[in-house]
Amino acid sequence: MRKILSAVTALVVAGVLGVAWMAVAQAQTAAERFGLGTFKYQNRTFVGVVVRYPVAPQQIGGFVVELAAAAKAGNVTGIPNDLLAIVDQWSTVGPKVKQIVAQVAPTLDAKRPAYVYDFKAVDALAPFVPRLAFYGFSNYRPAPGTPPPATAPKIPPSMPGVWERAANDDRPQNPRLFMIPNTPEVFIGDGDPVVNWHADRRKDYEYECELLGIVGRPMRRVPVDQVKNYMFGYTNTNDISDRQARLPDPVPQDWLVQKGWDSMKPVGPFVVPQEFVDPLNMPLKMTVGGTLVQDSNTNQAWHSMYEYAAYLSNMLTLPVGTVIALGTPPGSHGGLGRHMIPGDVNICSYQGLGTLTNTLIAEPGPRTTTSSR
Repeated sequence: MRKILSAVTALVVAGVLGVAWMAVAQAQTAAERFGLGTFKYQNRTFVGVVVRYPVAPQQIGGFVVELAAAAKAGNVTGIPNDLLAIVDQWSTVGPKVKQIVAQVAPTLDAKRPAYVYDFKAVDALAPFVPRLAFYGFSNYRPAPGTPPPATAPKIPPSMPGVWERAANDDRPQNPRLFMIPNTPEVFIGDGDPVVNWHADRRKDYEYECELLGIVGRPMRRVPVDQVKNYMFGYTNTNDISDRQARLPDPVPQDWLVQKGWDSMKPVGPFVVPQEFVDPLNMPLKMTVGGTLVQDSNTNQAWHSMYEYAAYLSNMLTLPVGTVIALGTPPGSHGGLGRHMIPGDVNICSYQGLGTLTNTLIAEPGPRTTTSSR
């Protein structure tokens, strides 16, 4: 368990300074980047605001503000105690969260309130369980220096009613996504172990560091150029995959068996609102067992997060809390030179989104599998 911080004296804001404080808050809010997550500290689970954290990939730090306690101290009401509910009500709750950020920010370099904790002292849980979950695949251009294919890829046609290609669209594929079971056992948080189920018989686990977008307004048939206004924010996800899939069964593809097991979708450590994120140009780094295996940028994706969301919204209504993963850049599918083994530490990090760390472990204890007989 991480080191527990000792309590410090709570900040008291004098009423006579209210007008001056609001002016300072408004000035600071625009510049103060923050994230939102679900955290555990001293056996208490709460929604927290993460501030002053490192922007560079693979760095860990910053502070976590316990949102309910900070709201009480600042006489701010109407903020739910659940992150998904906050996303649902962001149009009214968002300004209140920003008000709290502006209130707390000036205290971080001096005497911090008791409801502000060092990020390394808290446990970051999965931010929330998504209402729908879609993960992209084969969505990145080859790594620089990769020899071109011997035969030029054939440009696919439009998909009527789903994806209409522009006349000058020469990309070799249309958007490709699959669904993931949206359960709290599948979607785990920072620091939680990824379980290699039946590790004695299934040894082909692999990593895929991906950008995860969170829908903030219901979407149905939203044009690509308007999608930004429908996104709430972004976080990291590691699309853990079992490359063995159904083998030796001859069925060639089964996304559920490859990617839908409990613990296969680490997410976090927190969600950063879209106003602080450019999903079209985000550097990322992924290390496994201390080896750098992915070092790329979302600007190398064939289809952007906005295109993915628009594509999905052409088929179904995306509720608030839908998550969309962009696919993974080169460096997976053999970049480590081997499949993962229990003990490998996975560190997935996109610029400005914190750092997601999970360790692969072998399934503990006795195992049972339900048979067809």
